[in-house]
Amino acid sequence: MNSRKASAPAAVNASLIALVIVLAVLLYVFGASMSGESNRLSQTVRGAIVFDTREVAN
Repeated sequence: MNSRKASAPAAVNASLIALVIVLAVLLYVFGASMSGESNRLSQTVRGAIVFDTREVAN
């Protein structure tokens, strides 16, 4: 029973670390897309298509 109690906090710690990593990646991608670095971001993602709508004439 003691080993079962000891493994539960380890599993929680591992899931929290994974959650922090996922949130950091999402924050990086969101920040890069909002700052206009979409060309550099699309070079890192294979097969990504970026539609640049900033220079569209009305």
